[in-house]
Amino acid sequence: MKRRAKVSDVANEVGVSVATVSRTFNDPKAVRDDVRARVLAVARSLGYSPHPAAKALRMQRTHIVGAVVPTLDYAIYARMMNKFQERMNEAGYMVFMLAAGFDNSKLYEPVHQLISRGTDGLLVVGKIEDDLLLRFLKERHIPTVLTYSYLPDEPFPSVGFDNYESMRQLIEYLLLLGHRDIVMISGITRGNDRQRSRAGAFQDAVAKSGIAKRCHALERPYSLYEGAAAMRLIRSEYPKTTAVMCASDVLAFGVLSECKKLNIHVPNDLVITGYDNQDFSALLDPPLTTVDVPAGDMGTQSAEALLAAMTGSSKVASVKLKTNLIIRDSTAPAHATSPALAKDVRG
Repeated sequence: MKRRAKVSDVANEVGVSVATVSRTFNDPKAVRDDVRARVLAVARSLGYSPHPAAKALRMQRTHIVGAVVPTLDYAIYARMMNKFQERMNEAGYMVFMLAAGFDNSKLYEPVHQLISRGTDGLLVVGKIEDDLLLRFLKERHIPTVLTYSYLPDEPFPSVGFDNYESMRQLIEYLLLLGHRDIVMISGITRGNDRQRSRAGAFQDAVAKSGIAKRCHALERPYSLYEGAAAMRLIRSEYPKTTAVMCASDVLAFGVLSECKKLNIHVPNDLVITGYDNQDFSALLDPPLTTVDVPAGDMGTQSAEALLAAMTGSSKVASVKLKTNLIIRDSTAPAHATSPALAKDVRG
């Protein structure tokens, strides 16, 4: 019987220490790219894999899972994580939550620290856009599930919805109401597949309708103040605007608040839409037209998917959930005349 290749065999063949080979598989960022590539190539040629040892270690279950979310400041994520944690607790797992911001291209460091403390599985909001983290998770065979976006072509299963399609439906509703001078305010799109998809749906829809030159897109960080600042810019730079689409209810809240200060009547002078259907959306004045996101279902079904991935009994399929357009009083048909965004505001 052929002897199983050892870590020392790989180290001798490459001409590096055993520690370097170990770091290549356990902490790839600590190894130079060229050295890591040589180690992996030799390991494949010799048939060496750390997987048996890793599997043995994983059998000593910590019953801890990690959940990487952008923030817990917003109710939509808190609602999702409450349901996720509830189901994981029922299954005997403790959840460590990590608020890592909205840029998924910079996840390696915080997630590596989380995993190094011992986790049996990982939940990540959105697409992982950090190549180093992707390589690390695959090489370490960490059971991973993505959520908030339906991403069937990613290396890990996802439980989420189609951000592009749901935003497209909202744009088509505004077009049906006769709006042609539209501004979209999205969150920062770098490292955020949800915002890129929503912004992309806007750009594609206005281009298809032949109104791209009359429409504009802005990017702003998530906050009420940024929404208000964007509204001031719209009033001064795009006074013909009849509709402002916000890729989050938080931004829409800021826009609506600023409209009151500027004596811009919603929806007579300007219509406003949000996204997420947070709890406060129905209580605003006027109540906000928005997209209802299945946060609770995402949390529960993401937990089920991660539990299945950790058992390894079968391949975990991605799950596509539905969203709903919630029409409230912040939208109305476009008027024949331009809105009074450029009117003189006194006092």
